Parts: sequence; C-alpha cells; structure tokens
Amino acid sequence: MALSTLKPEDVSYYALNNEINIPVDGQIPLAKDKQALAAFLKENVDPNTKHFDSLQARLDYLVKHNYYEKAMLDKYSPAFLEKLNTFLSHAGFHFKSFMAAYKFYAQYALKTDDNQYYLEDFKDRVFSNALYFADGNEALAMAIADEMIHQRYQPATPSFLNAGRQRRGELVSCFLLQISDDMNSIGRAVNSALELSRIGGGVGLTLSNLREAGARSRASKAPPAACCQS
Repeated sequence: MALSTLKPEDVSYYALNNEINIPVDGQIPLAKDKQALAAFLKENVDPNTKHFDSLQARLDYLVKHNYYEKAMLDKYSPAFLEKLNTFLSHAGFHFKSFMAAYKFYAQYALKTDDNQYYLEDFKDRVFSNALYFADGNEALAMAIADEMIHQRYQPATPSFLNAGRQRRGELVSCFLLQISDDMNSIGRAVNSALELSRIGGGVGLTLSNLREAGARSRASKAPPAACCQS
C-alpha cells in the first residue's frame, strides 16, 4: 500500500503508540513503544521503500531522476562508495523509539516525487551527509559516517536534510543580517530578510549600528528658527 493511501485504520502502530499513555498496574507500558516501532517498520516502511539490486543501481537512479547531486558522487571512486555503504550497513543502526523512526521517515527521508515511496533509510541519509561534507576526502567521509551512524554527532536539521540532494533547500536555517546606518543597507536587509524567510530561514537583524531615535544625521543642519508672529 503506497504512502498516500495509508489510513490509521489500516495500521496498528498509531494505536500501539497511544497505548503508552494508558498505565498498566500503575506503570507506563514502555514495551508498547517497541511494538509500535516494529509495526511501523513492517507496515509502513518495508512495503513502501523502493529497493534496488545494487548500490550502483540505486545511485544511478537517484542521479538520473534528479534526486542526488552527480558532482558529489563524482568526487569518489566506485570502490570507495561501496566501502562506505558496506561500513554503514554493518554498523547495525536501529531506531530506539517509534517517534524517532516516525519523524525520520516523515520529515527527513528522501521520497519519490509523487510521495509514494521512500528512497532512503537512516544509513542512506548518513551516507549522503558524509560524502557531501567530506567534499572528496575519503578519510574524512569515513570519519563523519562513523560519528553519525553511532549517534555521536548529528548535523543540524537543514544540513542533515539537504546534504547531497540535487533539489535542496539551504544547509543552514538561521541567518544574522548586519545593518549599516544608511538607507541602502536598510533596504538590502529588508529584501534579504524577506528572501531568507521565503526559503525557510530564521532571520535576526543587528541594529547596533543604527542611530537612536531623534538623532540628527551627520549631514543635517540645525532646524530653522521659528517665525515671529505679529
């Protein structure tokens, strides 16, 4: 059953997750979380993941259909790509809770354009992050992959989500704009803030260089004397 056709009544993991909130003999039934996780992987993830015969077939598909950056992959030899993928596969990563898996597949895993199938699991997203941020350095790519797959290091959300994708958003989500005390700078800052907000960024403005309210500019003259009234 494709992702878009899944309904709460067709799966058991929602109900199992909700049962965590129902105490049994005064205790929180934490085993329900493990059951919900197993049900989610079986009922949602496994049948809705697009599988490939080999790593190379998967990467060829992702590049051909404009999902992954070819330039990123071209910085590494096919032998190293296989080595990195094997390392990640053998690392034995497992989600520790239902919500962790649910959030990953709902918000981070790459999906087909029609939103019908998953194209990545967690190790695949780590694979892409390691290659992208190592920028062709094989030793660094292995080190990044090792830290991430064993959950000793986790990039910020926009970095983890977008690394290696051909059609991606920004790799950072927070921006600080410094404004100088002139109209051109103020105008540029306003336009930049609008654009950054449009692509999902949080924007801060440094106003330290702006003059205080009521202050005269350096070029301004003293106000004219008031006219006398007869």
